[in-house]
Amino acid sequence: MTCEETQKSFSPYLDGRLARSLRAGVDAHLEVCPVCRGEFARTRSVVRALANLERPAAPAGLAASINELLLIERAARRQQPSGSFAARALRWLEPRLMPYTVGAFASLILFIGVVNGLRPQFRVLRELTIAARIAADDDSLDKSLFEGGGYDVTKPVPTINPNGALAALIQAPSRGGDDDADDMVIYADVFSNGSASLAGVVQPPRNPRLLDDVQEAFRRTPAFVPASLDRRPPTLRVVISVSKVSIHERSF
Repeated sequence: MTCEETQKSFSPYLDGRLARSLRAGVDAHLEVCPVCRGEFARTRSVVRALANLERPAAPAGLAASINELLLIERAARRQQPSGSFAARALRWLEPRLMPYTVGAFASLILFIGVVNGLRPQFRVLRELTIAARIAADDDSLDKSLFEGGGYDVTKPVPTINPNGALAALIQAPSRGGDDDADDMVIYADVFSNGSASLAGVVQPPRNPRLLDDVQEAFRRTPAFVPASLDRRPPTLRVVISVSKVSIHERSF
């Protein structure tokens, strides 16, 4: 054993709590190390001096004084108002419910943040679902809406449904004077059954009513012929320019 290990074992050695094998190692080291023998002698003298000290005795009236103080404290607590049942229940619940309340509030904030972050993805999924539903309804579409159109099926771009609300809106002239003339440029998504939805505005009209009329026309009837009749991709985006021209009536 080293000197450090031997000196750390002095206290359990003197108390008789050291294992027999370690005790033999301490004895062997003390026989050959005068430094540790001197340190062991000093430690043993200190232990013997502490063992010879008299145990301090408590004052004669200590127990009586403690009992008296306890009685005074009990009487003071009995005189204090206990409070209502709701107040006692609140004092009991507060340390137990507060951690759960804070955790629930933090979870709610985290949930709101995640939902706000995923909102664009939800919007994309909704648009894809709508497009798939429109494509599924292509077979059940009333083909009479497109009869008598005289389509030019050689064009790769969508052909406007001549019997639809959009064609009627575009062909209707304005008779409200020069101030009523207006135009705009938009782009729309066209689906396989001819339905369309507004995707964005390139040049807004002066009168917002014109944009509302176009969106209403999209909702009322298919704005274009089906993709199967037009030989075009099932879904594509097109740019549409709508102009309202004022026509003055003259007498000749």
